Amino acid sequence: MKILRREVSNTLARTDIWTVKPDSYDQKYLIFVTRPLSANGVLHGTILTDGNQVAGTAMQLASYLEMGDLIQGNVIISIGYPLDNALPAIVARNQDLTPTAWPAWDASYSKILQLPCPPSGRCDAFRSFIIDELKPELVAEFGIHPDEWMLGGHSLGGLFAIHTLLTGRASFKRYFAVGSSFWWHKPLMLNLAEHFSGSTQVREISVYLAAGELESGANTQKEWKKYMRSPDWQEYIRIMGGYPDIVKDTQDMAAILARCPGYRVKAETLANETHGTALFAAMSQGFRWLYQG
Repeated sequence: MKILRREVSNTLARTDIWTVKPDSYDQKYLIFVTRPLSANGVLHGTILTDGNQVAGTAMQLASYLEMGDLIQGNVIISIGYPLDNALPAIVARNQDLTPTAWPAWDASYSKILQLPCPPSGRCDAFRSFIIDELKPELVAEFGIHPDEWMLGGHSLGGLFAIHTLLTGRASFKRYFAVGSSFWWHKPLMLNLAEHFSGSTQVREISVYLAAGELESGANTQKEWKKYMRSPDWQEYIRIMGGYPDIVKDTQDMAAILARCPGYRVKAETLANETHGTALFAAMSQGFRWLYQG
């Protein structure tokens, strides 16, 4: 990994912003690194996707949790994209967070957003960048304990986090996934989880899953009704296989993972939260449950 630029944020406390380029493929990322209030004791590392959206919230939350003696020594690392990136973050993330190529979905989503979408299915490369390039740099620079890492994400980021759990070389101890897009090539993720849960290996892993109450299939259909006059939206729903039921998918995933030896798993349905708001309601509860258990 090449660190192309380092700067101190003038808006986020105790936060440095790195512009980096992986050694293994051509892409630039913004890495927001927020240091804890105190560096005494064991340092934990929390890696979050969609840094453009979550870096500020994560910084504030980590500060309040530390001031309240709830979570100590947590370095927050949020991965985002430069604002001058060739593609906006909302679509650049698609290729990095998805486990399989889905050209029909790419084309349909592009029509809805009226933005060019890159090919999906590059999450293996993105994961290798995080595990093999980014994490060692952070361990060396900040002294984060090699065994005390969490990976978290929302929507496609939740898909990526749990796919990493199921395929990712046991690189994280804690996983945080909210509003997860387990509808991606469904039943791909549930099948992976079923296979994974058959292992007899005991591992001390904690997984927090959450969805907003308003992310059920019925509520999604109600919310998206206003778009259904559009042929592009009709095509999008058809390609997805119907309206996603993120609440049920989250509960189903949690039930499977709870069978894994040594796993702590918690799933919450957050009252009156939508797909867009569930992340923020889940962060405080989820972080505390993951680190205090």
